[in-house]
Amino acid sequence: MTPNEKFSQLADQVTNEVIAQLEQGNVFWQKPWSSYGLPKNYQSKRPYEGFNAFYLNYITGKRNYTTPYFITFQQAKELGGHVRKGEKGAQIIFWKIFTNTIDEKNTAAGETKEIVQTKFVPFIWTVFNIDQVEGVDFVLPTNISRNENLIIEACQQVVNNYPVPAPNIEHGGAAAYYMPFSDKVQMPFIKTFVNAQAYHATLFHELIHATGHEIRLNRFTEADKATRFGDENYSKEELVAEMGASFLNAVTGIKEVVFENSVAYLQGWIKRLKDDKTMLIYASTKAFKAASFILGLTAEHEEEKNVAMAA
Repeated sequence: MTPNEKFSQLADQVTNEVIAQLEQGNVFWQKPWSSYGLPKNYQSKRPYEGFNAFYLNYITGKRNYTTPYFITFQQAKELGGHVRKGEKGAQIIFWKIFTNTIDEKNTAAGETKEIVQTKFVPFIWTVFNIDQVEGVDFVLPTNISRNENLIIEACQQVVNNYPVPAPNIEHGGAAAYYMPFSDKVQMPFIKTFVNAQAYHATLFHELIHATGHEIRLNRFTEADKATRFGDENYSKEELVAEMGASFLNAVTGIKEVVFENSVAYLQGWIKRLKDDKTMLIYASTKAFKAASFILGLTAEHEEEKNVAMAA
């Protein structure tokens, strides 16, 4: 089976599982994050990114693992232990980057410039939660839970440190949305939300939308630039915003957000995921990139580093 065939198989498998969850009223990207934060590779201490972070967080909760720390079969051996017989791992995706010169052209300065083609090839890795491993004395960081004040303080810090130029945030009305044309986030007043965490979770959603502006990550089509993004628009961009906001929730410690998921909301996502089985994976990758932009994190692009993360 080729790498692309394996990728399609995994995308199909995971999306079908997510659709089954949606049919039961459970939304994959709204799952609370562990107090330990994003899922991490225990040996390298690096957090998993994009789809891998969402999926491993989901697996941690579904299988009732103690922590969101994972390692490969080989890493368990290197640490002097082993994966228990019969344990089932979780499959994750890493992209290997290939480049090759396909042509050359002469520049106005009389120089010869290579035209390079970049190809991203998906590789599937299997990881195991450390609860599935025997023979290793795992040392874990202290599990620190933030109180309400610390959570809101962390939220406000994210908003205050949004990369310049930041979108204009205005308050008033009953709807929250982002308008690309005017680069404006419209928010209801905080007193209209059930609590401050709910307000910031909604604000994060709109701020993720704003990363798509051409002066930032340039994610929008020409049609997108003339519209406004609100919570009832079941587009790929809306999924990017929902998942990106969830990443920011994990970073700041937001957990107690009550989502009112209507039947129309759930059915909308079920239809779109059935129509495009790769939508979930690609949207989560863009969501992580958007959240990383807001947080000022530098994404790793080098193939060796990506492979190291998986291993």
